[in-house]
Amino acid sequence: MQKFAFVRVQTLTCAGLTWLALTTFGCKKEEPKPVEPPKTEAPAAEPAAEKPPAEASPTAAPAAASPTAAPAAASPTTADAATVIQPGVRFMFDLEASPDAKKNAEAMCDAKAAGDRAKKDACMAEIAKAAVKEGIRLDKEGDQWFFVSFGTKDDGSDDLFMRCPIAKAESPANIFAFSPTGDCTCPQAAAMGIATFDAAKAAAMKLTLEAVDATTVAMAAPAPKGRLVYHKK
Repeated sequence: MQKFAFVRVQTLTCAGLTWLALTTFGCKKEEPKPVEPPKTEAPAAEPAAEKPPAEASPTAAPAAASPTAAPAAASPTTADAATVIQPGVRFMFDLEASPDAKKNAEAMCDAKAAGDRAKKDACMAEIAKAAVKEGIRLDKEGDQWFFVSFGTKDDGSDDLFMRCPIAKAESPANIFAFSPTGDCTCPQAAAMGIATFDAAKAAAMKLTLEAVDATTVAMAAPAPKGRLVYHKK
Protein backbone atom coordinates (compact mmCIF):
# COMPACT_ATOMS: atom_id res chain seq x y z
CA MET A 1 0.00 0.00 0.00
CA GLN A 2 2.93 2.29 0.51
CA LYS A 3 3.15 2.28 -3.23
CA PHE A 4 0.74 5.24 -2.93
CA ALA A 5 3.49 7.72 -2.49
CA PHE A 6 5.36 8.88 -5.53
CA VAL A 7 3.30 7.04 -8.11
CA ARG A 8 4.63 8.75 -11.21
CA VAL A 9 8.13 9.67 -10.29
CA GLN A 10 9.32 6.16 -10.13
CA THR A 11 8.68 6.68 -13.56
CA LEU A 12 35.80 36.33 6.47
CA THR A 13 36.04 33.68 8.50
CA CYS A 14 36.12 36.17 11.43
CA ALA A 15 39.66 37.38 11.98
CA GLY A 16 40.17 38.60 15.52
CA LEU A 17 42.10 41.86 15.24
CA THR A 18 44.27 42.64 18.29
CA TRP A 19 45.36 46.26 18.50
CA LEU A 20 48.71 46.62 20.35
CA ALA A 21 49.67 50.05 21.74
CA LEU A 22 53.47 50.04 22.28
CA THR A 23 54.91 53.08 24.19
CA THR A 24 58.67 53.54 24.81
CA PHE A 25 60.12 56.16 27.08
CA GLY A 26 63.85 56.87 26.55
CA CYS A 27 65.26 60.35 26.80
CA LYS A 28 69.03 60.04 27.31
CA LYS A 29 69.40 63.78 28.07
CA GLU A 30 67.19 63.48 31.04
CA GLU A 31 70.30 63.14 33.24
CA PRO A 32 68.48 64.69 36.17
CA LYS A 33 67.66 61.25 37.32
CA PRO A 34 66.75 62.91 40.62
CA VAL A 35 63.57 63.28 38.85
CA GLU A 36 63.37 59.58 39.23
CA PRO A 37 62.43 60.05 42.87
CA PRO A 38 59.33 61.74 41.63
CA LYS A 39 58.91 58.61 39.64
CA THR A 40 58.76 56.99 43.01
CA GLU A 41 55.47 58.70 42.93
CA ALA A 42 54.69 55.30 41.70
CA PRO A 43 52.95 55.11 45.04
CA ALA A 44 50.54 57.17 43.13
CA ALA A 45 50.03 53.82 41.56
CA GLU A 46 48.07 53.31 44.74
CA PRO A 47 45.20 54.40 42.60
CA ALA A 48 45.59 50.74 41.89
CA ALA A 49 43.37 50.81 44.88
CA GLU A 50 40.98 51.49 42.13
CA LYS A 51 40.88 47.74 42.04
CA PRO A 52 37.80 48.12 44.16
CA PRO A 53 36.24 49.46 41.00
CA ALA A 54 37.49 46.23 39.49
CA GLU A 55 35.43 44.67 42.19
CA ALA A 56 32.64 46.53 40.60
CA SER A 57 33.13 43.88 37.93
CA PRO A 58 30.34 42.07 39.73
CA THR A 59 28.23 44.58 37.89
CA ALA A 60 29.66 43.07 34.72
CA ALA A 61 28.36 39.77 35.98
CA PRO A 62 24.79 40.93 35.44
CA ALA A 63 25.81 41.41 31.83
CA ALA A 64 26.56 37.73 31.94
CA ALA A 65 22.85 37.46 32.50
CA SER A 66 23.00 35.79 29.11
CA PRO A 67 21.22 32.95 30.88
CA THR A 68 18.16 34.76 29.60
CA ALA A 69 19.34 33.90 26.10
CA ALA A 70 19.43 30.25 27.04
CA PRO A 71 15.67 29.94 27.34
CA ALA A 72 15.31 31.55 23.93
CA ALA A 73 17.60 28.93 22.40
CA ALA A 74 15.69 26.20 24.11
CA SER A 75 12.50 26.84 22.19
CA PRO A 76 12.22 23.99 19.70
CA THR A 77 8.81 23.63 18.15
CA THR A 78 7.02 20.64 16.69
CA ALA A 79 4.46 20.98 13.93
CA ASP A 80 0.98 19.75 14.77
CA ALA A 81 -0.31 17.27 12.20
CA ALA A 82 -3.93 18.09 13.04
CA THR A 83 -3.27 21.71 12.07
CA VAL A 84 -1.02 21.14 9.04
CA ILE A 85 -2.71 18.10 7.47
CA GLN A 86 -6.32 19.10 7.07
CA PRO A 87 -8.94 17.77 4.63
CA GLY A 88 -8.46 19.11 1.13
CA VAL A 89 -5.03 20.67 1.72
CA ARG A 90 -2.79 19.86 -1.25
CA PHE A 91 0.90 19.00 -0.90
CA MET A 92 3.09 18.87 -4.02
CA PHE A 93 6.13 16.64 -4.40
CA ASP A 94 9.68 18.01 -4.00
CA LEU A 95 12.18 15.75 -5.78
CA GLU A 96 15.22 17.77 -4.65
CA ALA A 97 14.23 17.37 -1.00
CA SER A 98 13.73 13.61 -1.43
CA PRO A 99 17.32 12.30 -1.84
CA ASP A 100 16.54 8.60 -2.17
CA ALA A 101 13.90 9.23 -4.81
CA LYS A 102 16.27 11.51 -6.70
CA LYS A 103 19.06 8.90 -6.63
CA ASN A 104 16.60 6.34 -7.93
CA ALA A 105 15.59 8.65 -10.77
CA GLU A 106 19.24 9.30 -11.62
CA ALA A 107 19.95 5.58 -11.70
CA MET A 108 17.05 5.08 -14.10
CA CYS A 109 18.27 7.90 -16.33
CA ASP A 110 21.85 6.57 -16.23
CA ALA A 111 20.63 3.22 -17.51
CA LYS A 112 18.50 4.87 -20.15
CA ALA A 113 21.25 7.26 -21.32
CA ALA A 114 23.97 4.59 -21.46
CA GLY A 115 26.75 7.08 -20.79
CA ASP A 116 25.32 9.92 -22.89
CA ARG A 117 25.34 12.96 -20.60
CA ALA A 118 22.94 14.95 -22.75
CA LYS A 119 20.41 12.11 -22.70
CA LYS A 120 20.70 11.77 -18.93
CA ASP A 121 20.15 15.50 -18.40
CA ALA A 122 17.12 15.40 -20.68
CA CYS A 123 15.77 12.40 -18.79
CA MET A 124 16.20 14.10 -15.39
CA ALA A 125 14.62 17.30 -16.69
CA GLU A 126 11.59 15.32 -17.82
CA ILE A 127 11.24 13.62 -14.44
CA ALA A 128 11.65 16.91 -12.56
CA LYS A 129 8.98 18.52 -14.73
CA ALA A 130 6.56 15.71 -13.96
CA ALA A 131 7.46 15.58 -10.26
CA VAL A 132 6.37 19.14 -9.47
CA LYS A 133 2.92 18.27 -10.83
CA GLU A 134 2.41 15.33 -8.47
CA GLY A 135 0.82 15.65 -5.11
CA ILE A 136 -1.13 14.11 -2.25
CA ARG A 137 -3.95 15.20 0.00
CA LEU A 138 -6.40 13.80 2.52
CA ASP A 139 -10.11 14.12 1.88
CA LYS A 140 -12.85 13.58 4.42
CA GLU A 141 -16.51 12.71 3.97
CA GLY A 142 -18.33 12.66 7.27
CA ASP A 143 -16.06 10.58 9.51
CA GLN A 144 -14.43 8.76 6.62
CA TRP A 145 -10.90 9.79 5.58
CA PHE A 146 -9.44 9.19 2.12
CA PHE A 147 -5.85 9.22 0.94
CA VAL A 148 -5.60 10.81 -2.52
CA SER A 149 -2.67 10.76 -4.93
CA PHE A 150 -3.00 13.02 -7.96
CA GLY A 151 -1.30 14.84 -10.82
CA THR A 152 -2.00 18.36 -12.05
CA LYS A 153 -3.09 18.74 -15.66
CA ASP A 154 -2.01 21.62 -17.88
CA ASP A 155 -5.38 23.30 -17.32
CA GLY A 156 -4.84 23.16 -13.55
CA SER A 157 -7.38 20.44 -12.84
CA ASP A 158 -6.52 17.25 -10.99
CA ASP A 159 -5.86 13.90 -12.57
CA LEU A 160 -6.58 11.38 -9.81
CA PHE A 161 -4.11 8.50 -9.63
CA MET A 162 -5.84 6.79 -6.73
CA ARG A 163 -8.25 7.40 -3.87
CA CYS A 164 -8.31 5.01 -0.94
CA PRO A 165 -10.47 4.95 2.20
CA ILE A 166 -8.33 4.97 5.34
CA ALA A 167 -8.65 4.87 9.11
CA LYS A 168 -6.65 7.23 11.29
CA ALA A 169 -4.47 5.52 13.92
CA GLU A 170 -2.93 6.55 17.23
CA SER A 171 0.27 8.54 16.72
CA PRO A 172 2.44 11.40 18.08
CA ALA A 173 1.12 14.95 17.61
CA ASN A 174 3.32 15.61 14.56
CA ILE A 175 2.27 12.41 12.79
CA PHE A 176 -0.89 11.44 10.91
CA ALA A 177 -0.83 7.64 10.89
CA PHE A 178 -3.35 5.61 8.92
CA SER A 179 -4.21 2.24 7.39
CA PRO A 180 -6.35 1.34 4.35
CA THR A 181 -9.89 0.17 5.02
CA GLY A 182 -11.38 -0.54 1.60
CA ASP A 183 -10.99 -0.77 -2.16
CA CYS A 184 -8.90 1.94 -3.83
CA THR A 185 -10.30 3.59 -6.93
CA CYS A 186 -8.88 5.39 -9.99
CA PRO A 187 -6.66 3.96 -12.76
CA GLN A 188 -3.36 3.72 -10.89
CA ALA A 189 -4.96 1.68 -8.12
CA ALA A 190 -5.86 -1.06 -10.59
CA ALA A 191 -2.48 -0.87 -12.33
CA MET A 192 -0.73 -1.32 -8.98
CA GLY A 193 -2.91 -4.18 -7.88
CA ILE A 194 -4.48 -2.45 -4.90
CA ALA A 195 -7.95 -1.85 -6.27
CA THR A 196 -9.31 -4.78 -4.27
CA PHE A 197 -9.04 -4.47 -0.49
CA ASP A 198 -7.09 -7.19 1.30
CA ALA A 199 -7.88 -7.11 5.02
CA ALA A 200 -4.96 -9.36 5.96
CA LYS A 201 -2.43 -7.12 4.23
CA ALA A 202 -4.12 -3.94 5.43
CA ALA A 203 -3.84 -5.04 9.05
CA ALA A 204 -0.05 -5.06 8.70
CA MET A 205 0.15 -1.71 6.93
CA LYS A 206 1.02 1.44 8.85
CA LEU A 207 1.44 4.53 6.71
CA THR A 208 2.43 7.91 8.10
CA LEU A 209 2.47 11.54 7.08
CA GLU A 210 4.85 13.61 9.19
CA ALA A 211 4.17 17.31 9.67
CA VAL A 212 7.70 18.69 9.26
CA ASP A 213 6.61 22.31 9.61
CA ALA A 214 3.57 24.47 8.86
CA THR A 215 3.85 23.89 5.11
CA THR A 216 5.78 20.63 4.71
CA VAL A 217 4.95 16.95 5.14
CA ALA A 218 7.04 13.83 4.61
CA MET A 219 5.91 10.30 3.82
CA ALA A 220 7.94 7.13 4.16
CA ALA A 221 7.90 4.94 1.07
CA PRO A 222 9.50 1.54 0.41
CA ALA A 223 13.05 1.43 -0.93
CA PRO A 224 14.40 2.71 -3.19
CA LYS A 225 12.20 5.80 -2.88
CA GLY A 226 12.63 6.39 0.84
CA ARG A 227 11.43 9.59 2.53
CA LEU A 228 9.28 11.65 0.17
CA VAL A 229 8.83 15.35 0.89
CA TYR A 230 5.85 17.50 -0.13
CA HIS A 231 5.09 21.22 0.25
CA LYS A 232 1.70 22.87 0.71
CA LYS A 233 0.41 24.67 -2.38
